Amino acid sequence: MEESDVIIILKPKDEWTSAESKDELADSFKEALAVIPGMEVEFTQPIEMRFNELITGVRADIAIKVFGENLDILAKKGKEIGELIQDVPGAADISVEKIAGLPEMNVKYNRTKIARYGVNIQDLNDMISMGFAGKTAGSVFEGEKKFDLVIRLDSKKRQDIENLKNLYVDLPSGGKIPLSELAEITYREGAAKISRDDTRRRIVVGINVRNRDLQSVVDDVRKLIDENITLPVGYSITYGGQFENLQSAKSRLMIAVPIALILIFILLYFAFKSVKEALMIYSAIPLAAVGGVLLLWIRGLPFSISAGVGFIALFGIAVLNGIVLIEHFKELKASNKFDNMNDLIKEGAKDRLRAVLLTASAAALGFLPMAISTNAGAEVQRPLATVVIGGLITATILTLVVLPVLYSYLSSHQKRKSTHLSKQTNLIIGLLIIFGSGHLKSQEASKNLEALIPIAIENNAGLRAYQLQMEQSDAYVNSAFDFDKTDVYYAYDENNLAINNLPLKVFGVAQSFSFPTVYFSKRRVNKEHYNISKSNYDIQLKNLERSVVSGYYQYQVAREMANVFQILDSLYGNFSNIADRRFELGETNYLEKITATSKQRQVQLKYAEALRNVDINYQNLMKIVQSQDSIAIAEEPILKVPLEDITVSSSPEISFYQNQIDLKRAEKNPENQQLLPDIGVEYFQGTNDGLNGNLHGYQLGLKIPLLFGGKASRMKSAKIAELSAEAAYTNYEIQLSTRLSTLKKQLQVLSNSLEYYENEGGLLSDEILKMANSSFQNGEIDFYQYIQSLESAYDVKLEYLNKLQEYNSTVIAINYLTL
Repeated sequence: MEESDVIIILKPKDEWTSAESKDELADSFKEALAVIPGMEVEFTQPIEMRFNELITGVRADIAIKVFGENLDILAKKGKEIGELIQDVPGAADISVEKIAGLPEMNVKYNRTKIARYGVNIQDLNDMISMGFAGKTAGSVFEGEKKFDLVIRLDSKKRQDIENLKNLYVDLPSGGKIPLSELAEITYREGAAKISRDDTRRRIVVGINVRNRDLQSVVDDVRKLIDENITLPVGYSITYGGQFENLQSAKSRLMIAVPIALILIFILLYFAFKSVKEALMIYSAIPLAAVGGVLLLWIRGLPFSISAGVGFIALFGIAVLNGIVLIEHFKELKASNKFDNMNDLIKEGAKDRLRAVLLTASAAALGFLPMAISTNAGAEVQRPLATVVIGGLITATILTLVVLPVLYSYLSSHQKRKSTHLSKQTNLIIGLLIIFGSGHLKSQEASKNLEALIPIAIENNAGLRAYQLQMEQSDAYVNSAFDFDKTDVYYAYDENNLAINNLPLKVFGVAQSFSFPTVYFSKRRVNKEHYNISKSNYDIQLKNLERSVVSGYYQYQVAREMANVFQILDSLYGNFSNIADRRFELGETNYLEKITATSKQRQVQLKYAEALRNVDINYQNLMKIVQSQDSIAIAEEPILKVPLEDITVSSSPEISFYQNQIDLKRAEKNPENQQLLPDIGVEYFQGTNDGLNGNLHGYQLGLKIPLLFGGKASRMKSAKIAELSAEAAYTNYEIQLSTRLSTLKKQLQVLSNSLEYYENEGGLLSDEILKMANSSFQNGEIDFYQYIQSLESAYDVKLEYLNKLQEYNSTVIAINYLTL
């Protein structure tokens, strides 16, 4: 054995630490590792961890997300929450995301010294970046391979902060000085990681749940946080992770369970053609649900998504026994062997006792292994199987005891209530269908721009008209091969004598043709007409898409404006109440009170107007889409219309004018070919009573245009029409190019304005709001100064939205360029 070999000797198996479940094993691990200070331990499975991270963005079962701007405040609040929830039952593996505390070297320039030495800050930044990160200075070739030549300091010269301080800088006047003469270079703690959700900074406190259900743990955690954690203005808390999936699944169950119940009833009605019998069998469902809930409670299992799925399965199984029993009762009744309904029910129940018990037992015993399972995945299987088994027990009791009683009672009243029930049938089914369809429709997903454009293309009647015109032109292309009618004739002429001096009876066929090239020229003309129709369709399609895009973004901006006014309305409403209260307490004068009320009313009116604008923009968009059903519009996260790379040559209008030129050229060719001769072909045969056979003959001829003065005028007119089309094309191209250039200049101005609002104006607005709220709450400013600050801040936001509207209109005008 060599010295480098390591021998690992395991303890005897009976000395191993073991556990009955994964949670118990995790607790044992945690207890053993507790001796290591400052160590956070998390127990999970690799695949489960990856799926949690992919689906929810967090590895833990519960993610407490704190949103805000300042990383130090986020780290502080995250630590407070982590310490606060340590003792919550079921909350294990509590981990606080590390977002601060990363050491970094900071260079703070002394601009006075830099100006004195005549050094450029950009040169200093480039030098630091090149020295420590590297910078490409050229390329190195090895055969056909090319590599960048990167220059940076030697590894010994970039070890610590002293290397950065002693980095020498060349002066314009000659000589060198260390970087420490021009800047203050220190270590400081920076952000270790910046995580965002929906563009907002956040920190996550992760919790794995053990020996308890998710919902109750979240309820306890939420109660502790609400009572003990105070967040600054602009900070908020949300709960995600697997809990987020639980909430989403619950909302889907709230839809799936009612739909399943409705469909079961409808299928029962269609099977029995009777509301009475369908309701009798349907009554198994409530008692089955009672059994499922009862057995969950007895076994100490919480309601979970798998239990909800179990209820859906249970509802379908619970009605089977009722169908078996009711069908047999109907068979016995149709046999007319029983004069007494009680005797019929006793006989029917006795006959179907074994079938009912076997049906329920087969399903219950099939789920029994799942109900008592302790292997991997048992936490999902147990609630589902428990619900089904418990529900089948109570549903079977109903089938054997309650259902015969219901059948006997309803059958005795059948004659008296048959008319009334028949009237109710259509009403109940109609209500169920209306409810079901309305409920399903309410769950229809909202539509974004990519979904609205195909709907508009499919529904718009104007575009459909242009499409039909295009199809009509396409069908007309081959009409160029249109020949004159064939002349079939019979002639008898006494001047037309045969060799026996008797008149001939002549049968003949004659056909005339244009010169063959004429037909192909006409087909080309028809083809150009089709191209023009297609260009018209493309133009209308572009106009429709432009209208949809414009209406969609106008609606989005109008909705965003309404949101701003809603916030203002809420703020002014609160402070109007505060002003009223202060006036009642004698802390202010009447002028402040009525000013606050007046401002609130003004904002209310503007908010109402903004809501009307949202509705108007929605109606305008629906008028373009022309959908028969109302459509929910998705909220667009990005309100700026993306700019596309547009050229004048790609415009369908340019294609239209080019097709006009091609059409005039094509029309000129048939006019020129009118000088070609037409061709005539004739075949005939004649006979009379004195001939033993027929006399045959044929005739070929040409129609030559000798008088072509009119044709020459039409040829000249066709040439002029071609020149006119070329001039129109040139004129439109020049105007379109000019408009594109003008729009791009206008867009550049609007882009600069938006950049100000996005980079500076928005930050200033938020800072004004933050300082105004803080100062007003601390009593540093009075009511009038606070209102003025609010108006200044939100005027910036509203002005940004107005500029955004102009920007979008300009981008749309460029993307769908036309005159």
